[in-house]
Amino acid sequence: MAETNAELFSLTMGPEMTISQAADIHGLLLETVGRLNGGLSLDLSAVSDFDSTGIQLLLATHKTMQERAAEFRLHEPSKVVLSALQCYGLDANLQSLGQASASED
Repeated sequence: MAETNAELFSLTMGPEMTISQAADIHGLLLETVGRLNGGLSLDLSAVSDFDSTGIQLLLATHKTMQERAAEFRLHEPSKVVLSALQCYGLDANLQSLGQASASED
């Protein structure tokens, strides 16, 4: 499901973001980002199965959006997604947990 809200395009992902769906998800993200005139919000609330492929897809999308100087958000990441991000030392903004605590000081 997708919707547009004040130049922030919302795309709902799930329930799986794993290696078995990598090609399909990658294609969807490339197509979506290619058509955007603004930012992107990925709704990850329904994601129940998530692996390192999901992390790679999020990081690649994040990098592409940064290169376009466009907003990129993870909307309501599920507990599974948050847990995987933590395992890789990332927070819900795809920032290094070490960077986040250092910037708070």
